[in-house]
Amino acid sequence: MLTMTHPTHPYSLASSRVLLFHEQSKRLHFEPSTLSPSNYATPHAAPTYPDHLDPRDGDSIQHKKDPYIGSDQWHSILANEKPYFYDSDEKELTASDKKKLKEMYNHPPLPLPPPPLKLNQEEENARSLALALGIGIPCLIVVISGLVVGYFLYKRWRRKQRAGSIYASNMPIVTNQNIYSKPLSGMLSGSSENTDLWALSRKDLEISYEKKLGSGAFCNVFYGRIIGTAPICTVNPNLISASRFKDCEVAIKMLPSFADDIARSDFQQEINFMKSLNYHPHLVSMLGYVCDPKNPLLVVEYCSKGDLLHFIREKKPEIMTAYENGSGLRIRDLLSFSWQISNGLEYLSSVGCIHRDIALRNVLLDESNTCKIGDFGLCRLTDNLLYTARGGRLPLRWMAPESLRSFEYSFQSDVWSYGILLYELFTFGEVPYGAVDNAEILQYLESGQRLEKPIFCPTEIYSIMMDCWKENGSDRPSFSQICNGFVQIIESAQPDYGYVQATAGEP
Repeated sequence: MLTMTHPTHPYSLASSRVLLFHEQSKRLHFEPSTLSPSNYATPHAAPTYPDHLDPRDGDSIQHKKDPYIGSDQWHSILANEKPYFYDSDEKELTASDKKKLKEMYNHPPLPLPPPPLKLNQEEENARSLALALGIGIPCLIVVISGLVVGYFLYKRWRRKQRAGSIYASNMPIVTNQNIYSKPLSGMLSGSSENTDLWALSRKDLEISYEKKLGSGAFCNVFYGRIIGTAPICTVNPNLISASRFKDCEVAIKMLPSFADDIARSDFQQEINFMKSLNYHPHLVSMLGYVCDPKNPLLVVEYCSKGDLLHFIREKKPEIMTAYENGSGLRIRDLLSFSWQISNGLEYLSSVGCIHRDIALRNVLLDESNTCKIGDFGLCRLTDNLLYTARGGRLPLRWMAPESLRSFEYSFQSDVWSYGILLYELFTFGEVPYGAVDNAEILQYLESGQRLEKPIFCPTEIYSIMMDCWKENGSDRPSFSQICNGFVQIIESAQPDYGYVQATAGEP
């Protein structure tokens, strides 16, 4: 058996070298348990060796009295001099064994890492939960964000698809052949060349943004002026009132900055529609438009007295006391308003137009008390007697039962709405069905109930209203019949028309 002398410490260092050799050499066999460091309590305690390796045995080591080998002797070992290695048979080790022992001494192996600490079950569960949350929550956020982004991209795509289909499906071809029926061209459609006679240069238009005339769900209207001659005079040179449209006041309709593709499509459709109409004294006429694809402008007649709904509400005390005072706006003037509106609607129906939004708020009044029908955003030109559409903003309280029930619109449904307009006019601006919720209007009408006669409404006027509100559309009068009926009433009406009946009807 092998023993090896050590230069400095006969215990830990010598035992480690013997152990290393035990692990890597098969020819030497040695039991290292007796050289455990626990056998050495202090650095100078007497070591315990196996009997065959006891340094005090003179047969196994040179120095019987001193178990330590001098440093000079150990340096001779490291310098490849004759080392002090012996085996149990007193045979000298081979050169390869000596080389292995020397390499083992000069390059000891790294200590093994301590074994991992075992966590208890609760700590393992807590760590697993924290890991799952740390991975799951970010993944969930990414998935939700992706779904939200995908939803908005889908909605945007649907809006573009719908915007493209609205113009194609809801704008039928107009049968009357005139210059008004030409489609939009030039800059509005993206062309670099603009030959549209309706087009107006932006530099010829002054806009007073501080003077806002009105606003709706999709448009704003501002006061402005045209510098020079309006395009309508070029389009229709035989216009009798052409002189009114030179260096004149105008109303300018424009889209808000947040308008989407659908609103832009509707606005362009309204411009197209107004170009298809001839000039009519009881319609708000288009004077021109600015061809700008980003910010198109619609220029129309300016009506200084605003919409008829606000006007009639302000004039209510004056109308109610006009007979006693001998001056002011009278009920007979309301007859004139009724006829003018019916006359404008008669023209629209003659060219195949379904207005769909006939109400007092959409009638404007100029400085000479001339009524002009405006807001053609919901108008549709059609060769059919029936138009079906769903969605969008709907004037529920002015709609006919068939429109509320199945979204069907016709000239007869416009007649129903005109009857509601007459109710607004002769109640001086009251809201129709004021005590009925929107969701209950159809049930209210299907039960046979109708709006009651206003106090200051003459009997023959209320009779026209009731004719307009007949359940079957074919039983309702046409606008030509209504217009002729008002002509007869106006011709026979006296200055005190309506007041005597109203006074007799009061309690």
